[in-house]
Amino acid sequence: MSRLSTPVSRRGFLKWILGGGAAGAVSLLSGAVYVTKVEPRWIEVVRVDVPIGGLPAPLQGFTIAQLSDFHVGPHVKAEDVHWAVELANELGPDLAVLTGDYVYQSALHSAACAGELAALKAKHGVHAILGNHDFWTDADVVAANLRQAGLDVLRNEHRQLQVGGADPSTRSGHSLWLVGIEDVWSGKPDLEAALDGVPQGAPTVLLAHEPDFADQATGRGITLQLSGHSHGGQVRLPFVGAPILPYLAHKYPYGLCRVGEMWLYTNRGIGLIAPAVRFLCRPEITLLRLKAI
Repeated sequence: MSRLSTPVSRRGFLKWILGGGAAGAVSLLSGAVYVTKVEPRWIEVVRVDVPIGGLPAPLQGFTIAQLSDFHVGPHVKAEDVHWAVELANELGPDLAVLTGDYVYQSALHSAACAGELAALKAKHGVHAILGNHDFWTDADVVAANLRQAGLDVLRNEHRQLQVGGADPSTRSGHSLWLVGIEDVWSGKPDLEAALDGVPQGAPTVLLAHEPDFADQATGRGITLQLSGHSHGGQVRLPFVGAPILPYLAHKYPYGLCRVGEMWLYTNRGIGLIAPAVRFLCRPEITLLRLKAI
């Protein structure tokens, strides 16, 4: 039983402080400040090389900035998104992608989030998909606000991105194909529809909010899947990892991994949800670089 497990008098409390209890109290308070105020806003830029066999020369070194899981609402403010956008813009990416969950608890927060994301810049545009929290509020409102801010929202669709000055009328190796599906958990994802018209063997990047969808996406000619959703667990304990992970993020909670013939990267996200803490799991902007092997 601890010394403070029973009520103490004022004199007893003073003795506890003088006896070293103050150091423990300060440590506890410092730890609480760190996990609630410091780490949740300490964004890490993670640079990742993705080795791809047969990558066309114009795509060598092509960079993709990935941001995910903003969750603007009670715990994350629009200014937090503002700082993330500034950091991403400093990277000068060729392409920027947003892999879902712009709000928490209310779709009305999407206007403020979209307003900040409108400043995100990339040579080949900013493309987005929706996440489960967007559907749990109002996916159409979230998508409308993103589009009004000038962002391209993919809902079981694809885009052909011309790289290196290729003729837009051709389907040569100068193209990168970007595919985005509806949220797997709560939407109506249709990978068949999204891939319809994408040439077999072409470099293809799939945006899918939930990372464990990779088990269904592999074997479909997709080069790289980009996901979020997990937040990396928000809390990662030494020798244990994340005590809690959401549905469809149990197998691939963070980082780069190989799933069959396809690469998968899971981003830890910018924001968080309740309990609003992060520990050993900083928010993340990823800069992925395609590399020929």
